[in-house]
Amino acid sequence: MNGKLYRTMEFIMNAFILNLLWLVICLPILTIFPATTALFAVVRQWQKEKDIKIFSAFFRHLKANFRQSFILGILWIFFTFLLIGDFIITNQMQSNLKYVLFAFFFLLSIVYLFASITIFPIIVHYRVSWKDAIKNAMLLSIGYPQFVFLSLCIIAGTVVIILYFPAASMIAFSVAAYLIYALVSKAFQKDKKVQTKFQTVAE
Repeated sequence: MNGKLYRTMEFIMNAFILNLLWLVICLPILTIFPATTALFAVVRQWQKEKDIKIFSAFFRHLKANFRQSFILGILWIFFTFLLIGDFIITNQMQSNLKYVLFAFFFLLSIVYLFASITIFPIIVHYRVSWKDAIKNAMLLSIGYPQFVFLSLCIIAGTVVIILYFPAASMIAFSVAAYLIYALVSKAFQKDKKVQTKFQTVAE
């Protein structure tokens, strides 16, 4: 019992520290992508090694992945505003083409949403360029939608918990990342083509 209690308390403490680091680094807004990449990198290492130093690991991964993840963050922001603009323009159209375009952009938004979940685990799991990261995030989200759907459920559940219990925000994000990586990593194990094409990042 004491052993289980110790491991539980250790998990909570690590999750709290990791969550706090992520929140602080996300404050400038433009650093959300690098911070989230570091969050998932630490989670990956944590799940494999169990006993790690959260603080030093977070900043090591933040530095290692900053440039690539920052570029991806800029692209993601650009594409988000582009999608919003497309919906606004399409909504103002008067022809029947409006409904075809709306359906197209809606499906594109779904793929975009799914890829937004898988791209962080991909960046920290494989040695890939930012172009390959985007490509494989989309392919993985289409090929294994069950894992992405469950990840969306985790995110939705996290949001609900935080809305009802705001104090949970001090630990909820890192726990959600922990669960999401555990799910998406199962898709990595199934995707043999990607495994043979790209080298896995060392812990």
